[in-house]
Amino acid sequence: MGWAGLIVCGLVLWAASGGVYALGREIWPREMPEAVRFATAPAIAAAVTVGHKLVTSDFSPFLRAVALTAIVAALDAVALDPLVDGDHALFRKPLGSWLSYAAIFCASLLAGVYAPV
Repeated sequence: MGWAGLIVCGLVLWAASGGVYALGREIWPREMPEAVRFATAPAIAAAVTVGHKLVTSDFSPFLRAVALTAIVAALDAVALDPLVDGDHALFRKPLGSWLSYAAIFCASLLAGVYAPV
């Protein structure tokens, strides 16, 4: 149950943060979608982590943070970037990808360690 729940939580995290980016490209100009994703991704990651921690509390916080970050990065590379940008431009923007991944990892790790469950 732990890994299946973690994969589902990773899909939810990716859909929410990727949706913010994809919809933001239609609404906001230039660098704004990346900035909004960078701002919202940690909150979404913390919420998803607490939800997973409620289901499987004995899961390692570090492993959970690595897995959630890896799921989001892999799905960005396979689905979001080719469909939305078309030329892997997302990975050339630190605010859109690398800083967001670092924020997802940190938020997930901190929520996994300090969430009162």
